Amino acid sequence: MGNKKAIIISLHNDNLELMHLAESLDYVIVKTFIQHRKNPARPFYVGKGKIEEIKDFAEKSGVDCIMVNGRLTPSQWYNMEKRVGVKVYDRVHLILNIFADRAKRKEARLQVKLAYLRYEKPYARELIHRTKMGEHPGFMAGGEYQVANYYEMIKKQIKKIKNDLKRLERERESLNRHRDEKGFYLVAIVGYTNAGKSSLLNRLTGEHIKVEEKLFSTLSTTTRAMKQKSGKRVLILLTDTVGFIKELPHWLIDSFHSTLKEIELSDMVVLLLDISDNVETLTEKARLTIREITNINAYQKIIFGLSKADLVTDGERERKLRGIKNMIGDRPYVFLSAKTGENVTPSTQ
Repeated sequence: MGNKKAIIISLHNDNLELMHLAESLDYVIVKTFIQHRKNPARPFYVGKGKIEEIKDFAEKSGVDCIMVNGRLTPSQWYNMEKRVGVKVYDRVHLILNIFADRAKRKEARLQVKLAYLRYEKPYARELIHRTKMGEHPGFMAGGEYQVANYYEMIKKQIKKIKNDLKRLERERESLNRHRDEKGFYLVAIVGYTNAGKSSLLNRLTGEHIKVEEKLFSTLSTTTRAMKQKSGKRVLILLTDTVGFIKELPHWLIDSFHSTLKEIELSDMVVLLLDISDNVETLTEKARLTIREITNINAYQKIIFGLSKADLVTDGERERKLRGIKNMIGDRPYVFLSAKTGENVTPSTQ
């Protein structure tokens, strides 16, 4: 556990996932401020009385960061950070920080950089607006001239990164055509973040890809050949993909277009659902992942893998299956466990 301290601001009680996101970057949540509202307030996301309460606590406790469990407008971000005097991340910014921390390969780093630049564009516009009003945001140690230059740099960088990603996507498509010509059958493993995708890939291929109990531990696709018990490779390629998560804006998902293309081009999609989740969480994650798979035209080739089945009893399995059966419909499904090998261990035939 790290020693960076943070507080959470939220308009509702469902803050567990944001806490896990914060912990992924080694932040310790020292307090959560909840103000139940239907819509965020202007100008601080929460009311003025609540922001003063947060300011007092932040000063006394020496927190390093404020995390908002929602999406801030540029003006809300600016007003809150200026008033409280602590750096402020909304949910998307926090996820982008995790992406940046996890991105190792060139393509993943480019995708994360593209997402960051798309996120920053409206905030740079807000700072330009503030400097024109005579304020001094302190952005990049300068005024309107530096901010305007940064905004132009963002636009140029976005264009360049898009071109670089298109080139990498063409290389990927060429590789997939080669695999297809060789007779390989492509299977994409998808699901909500931390659903057990990397563990399943390791079990089926005999690989030892690092598995972490962290959100978004996988950002780049990893493709390996499936093995039989004898160790013989078969013409099945398994691809571990980036995990989904709720409330991501479409521009952020689009930044990973080339990665998602791998799912669309696959012959089959194994959609993992963590059956150890409670029914409400399981249903929400199932709805989101099915929607995203449908959006990339891959729903017709889904088989559902109800993962981490070793963590639930037979009675819990049936109860939770009933809870999501209307979403699964008549699609094939299987309970499986990468840990015990239940319904996972490759055939010897």
